[in-house]
Amino acid sequence: MLRAMNIADPLGVPAAPLETWQAMQARLNDADLTGARLILITDRQGERPWAGYAALVTLGRGAAEEAILSAPAFGPRYGAAGAAALAELVRWADSAGIRPTETILGSGDFQRVLAEPDAGEVAALIAATNPADPAIYTTPQPATEPEWV
Repeated sequence: MLRAMNIADPLGVPAAPLETWQAMQARLNDADLTGARLILITDRQGERPWAGYAALVTLGRGAAEEAILSAPAFGPRYGAAGAAALAELVRWADSAGIRPTETILGSGDFQRVLAEPDAGEVAALIAATNPADPAIYTTPQPATEPEWV
């Protein structure tokens, strides 16, 4: 059951996409990904060009289930490096047969859950996920035209 889930402290450094992605890679490098899930957590709805994400990867099942959480460091909110790290994370998951899902939290909940996650909150977060198309994270956004004043 999810209540027995082992939840480690978040990996990486907030707003540091490359360091956070490297920390996630190092942790997941030799992990058994059978049945793994990738959940992208954001506090923005309908604003993907400005969104920032944290990642939650669940491994195992039952009493051995483990939640690996990242610091919020993925996505365009953290610049070109953040968008690139998000695309790499999603491509990694796709190549491992893991379909991404997404959940949206209010800003206050986003900060609190990522700072001090507990099993109940992680279980609720997992229950609130929705399937997501990997292309929305890996396809570069079209450049916007400058607005003339």
